[in-house]
Amino acid sequence: MRLELDVSLTEIEAMKKSFHNWLCQFLDCSKHKRKVAFGWSVGQPQLKKKRIAMPLEVTMTNEEQITVRLSPKTQAGKPTKLDGAPKWSIVSGPAKVVPADDGLSATIVSDDNDLSDTVVLVDADADLGEGVEDVQDTVLAHTTHANASNLGLSADAPVLKP
Repeated sequence: MRLELDVSLTEIEAMKKSFHNWLCQFLDCSKHKRKVAFGWSVGQPQLKKKRIAMPLEVTMTNEEQITVRLSPKTQAGKPTKLDGAPKWSIVSGPAKVVPADDGLSATIVSDDNDLSDTVVLVDADADLGEGVEDVQDTVLAHTTHANASNLGLSADAPVLKP
């Protein structure tokens, strides 16, 4: 995230002069006949916390499913609410998505045969008022083939030797 301020040199000079006048009134420069110099600089605004990188990546076998949960946060990382239930949809891939009634979680169900990756889109309204402000995130679901977990040994009934 990058925030840019569009401030002209004239506006910056006006702010400096205004602050200088206020500082002189505060220090009563006129009585002491002192000249006050004040230098300042403004850096780029930065978020206090790192954002969680998107997309979320999950891996499951073609015999598994995985539940993904939403925990909406502001840019600073503080918990927040959404307006209405988020909508879950498949952008590409063979898996299926089954959202919970409140939309705050969904189960991604892998396909039995197709091992292609699936991209799931989550779309929600961040504006708690009458307007709509879309906020979206994605889940990249990798599907791998289920490996053998046992050899499935079995034996025939005993027979007499020849």
